[in-house]
Amino acid sequence: MHEMAIAQCIVEMVDERAHICQAQRVKNVRLCIGEANGVVIDSLTFCFDMLTSLNSLLAGAQLVIDTRPHRAYCRTCQKEFPVQHFIVQCPLCEQWSCDIVSGTEFQVVEMEIET
Repeated sequence: MHEMAIAQCIVEMVDERAHICQAQRVKNVRLCIGEANGVVIDSLTFCFDMLTSLNSLLAGAQLVIDTRPHRAYCRTCQKEFPVQHFIVQCPLCEQWSCDIVSGTEFQVVEMEIET
């Protein structure tokens, strides 16, 4: 379950930043996660909740997750399309000359704190 390792990294980053900002408490953390990352959102949320319960600065913090669809752009027919099963072939012209445009993101976007 790699979600535990991911949650641990998020908690460590947020804890470090909260200390720099002299926060009294972290209220929420917003993430942007692309579908192609293979992260199980429920598992990540569970792990995050468990780890934050052990940290007085983050206890009770809510994890807010925005997901991004896995999409690509075909350079041949100049159309954007959803990527299915990680196959980046244009469904219209069947060419392989495509660029991923979304779905691989994984970012801590923001955190809300009390000072």
